Amino acid sequence: MFTRETAPKVLTDEQIETIHRQAMRILEEIGTDVLHEGAKDLLSLHGQNVEGDRVRWDREFVMEMVARAPASFRVRARNPERGIEVGSGIPVWSSVGGPPFVSDLDTGRRGGSIADHDTLVKLTQATDLLNCAHSGAVEAMDLPVRSRHMDADYSAIRWSDKPYTTYGTSGPKARDGIEMAAIVHGGRDAIEAEPAILGVVNPNSPLIWDFRMTDALMVWAGANQPVIVTPFLLAGGTAPVSVSGALAIQVAEALSGVALAQTVRPGVACLYGSFFTALDMRTGSPAFGTPESVFGILAGAQLARRYGLPFRGGGGLASSNAVDAQAAAESQMMLWGTMLAGTDFVLHAAGWLEGGLTASFEKFALDLEVLAMFRRLSEGIGSSEEELAFDALAEIGPGGMFLASPHTMAHFKEWLYMSPTFLTPNFEEWELQGSPTADRRANVQWKKLLDSYEDPGLDPAIDEELRAYMAKRREEPPQEED
Repeated sequence: MFTRETAPKVLTDEQIETIHRQAMRILEEIGTDVLHEGAKDLLSLHGQNVEGDRVRWDREFVMEMVARAPASFRVRARNPERGIEVGSGIPVWSSVGGPPFVSDLDTGRRGGSIADHDTLVKLTQATDLLNCAHSGAVEAMDLPVRSRHMDADYSAIRWSDKPYTTYGTSGPKARDGIEMAAIVHGGRDAIEAEPAILGVVNPNSPLIWDFRMTDALMVWAGANQPVIVTPFLLAGGTAPVSVSGALAIQVAEALSGVALAQTVRPGVACLYGSFFTALDMRTGSPAFGTPESVFGILAGAQLARRYGLPFRGGGGLASSNAVDAQAAAESQMMLWGTMLAGTDFVLHAAGWLEGGLTASFEKFALDLEVLAMFRRLSEGIGSSEEELAFDALAEIGPGGMFLASPHTMAHFKEWLYMSPTFLTPNFEEWELQGSPTADRRANVQWKKLLDSYEDPGLDPAIDEELRAYMAKRREEPPQEED
C-alpha cells in the first residue's frame, strides 16, 4: 500500500524541475559558506569557485557527484539477521533521538541520563516495529559533554544488536564512533566493506556548512559510512514562508552535502534528508504536524527520487508539551505523510515530544501502536476464498450474526487488529477500571515492553576492548572541536 510508486505527488514534474533550477541557481550565484579549510581546499581542487569562506558550486559538478551515490545500500548489525537495506522499498524505523529531557507519568519531566538512554535502547531492541537503534536517543546529562557520545554509542552497542545511528556532532566524535564500530565488527576494513553505522549531518541553514558538521561529514565519508544529509529548515526562520522557496534551499543544501561527501570518497552512501516545518509566528517555536510539515515530507521524497537518492524524512513529530490530543493529532499527520511518501529511513519514529526537547516513554508506546496499525495497513487486503467468506455467509444466512460463527472464531486474531492500548469498554466498565486514559495505558505498555526485553549479550573480549578504548580517549587531551 505504501510504496514509492503509490506515493502521492504534491509536486508536478514541472514544479520539480523549477525547484531544481532554483536550487542550482542558489548554488551557483549565491553559494554556501563552508567553514572548513580542508573541505574548501578539496572543493577548489575539484574546480569550484572558492572566495574566502564562500563556495559557489558548478551545477554540472554537483550533479556528477550526486550521481555517484548509490540508490540503495546495506548496513550490517551485530546480529547478521538484523542488517538493514536502505532504499530497498522497506522503511527503516528508528526511535527518538537528541532530546535533553525525558518524561514519564511516574516521575515527570527531568534531565536525561545514561540510564534513560539505556532504557530507550532496550525498548527499541524489544519491539519488532523499530529496526534501527539511535545512539543519542536522549542526552545523558549526568555524563561529561566531551565523552558522553562514546557512552551513547556503547549503550546502542551493548543493549541492542540492531544497526544504529552513531552520535557524532563533530569530527572527533565521528572518529570515536567509527573506531568503536570497528572494534565490534572486526576492524576498519570490515566496516568499510559493509557499513556499520549511519551519521546525521545538518547544515546551518540557510546555506552554511559549519566546521563541526562538515568535519563529521568528511570523517564518515572517508570511512565509507553512510551520511544522512538533512537540512533543518523552518519556514519563517531559516527558510522563506513559502514551501517552494524552502524546498529550493533544501535541495541546494542537501545536494551540496552529498557532492562534498563524494569528493571525499566516491560512491559513499548518502541520504537526501528533509526536516522541514513552519515556525508558529505567535511564539517563534517550531510547529509540527502542520500542512507545511506534510508537504515537506511528500515533496522531499519526490525530490530525493529525482536525484536517485534514498530519502530520510518524517517521524512521529509533535510540538505538544504533553501526551495529549494535540500530540496525537500532530504525530498522526506526520506519520501519515511519512508512510504515504514511501520514506526509506525514519528517525524519531517513536517517543518525540515537545518539539524534540523531550523523549516521552508514554509517547513511545503510543507511537508504536500507530506504527503497528500502519504495518497492518501496509499488508493490504486479502481476497482468498476463505477471506471472501461465502460458505460462512451461506451458513448464517440473511440477517445472521457473524460474532459467534466458526469463521470468526477461526480468523479474528489473524485478520482483526486489536490494540492493547486503545481499548473499547463501555462507559460504566471504564469508570469501574478507574477511567484510564490513553497515556495511563501507555505507561503500563512501555513497562511491559521493557519487561519483555531480552539482553542480546556482548562478547566479553569486545566489551573489554570497547571499555579500554573509551577510558583511553577520556584521558587524552581534547582535540579541536572535541
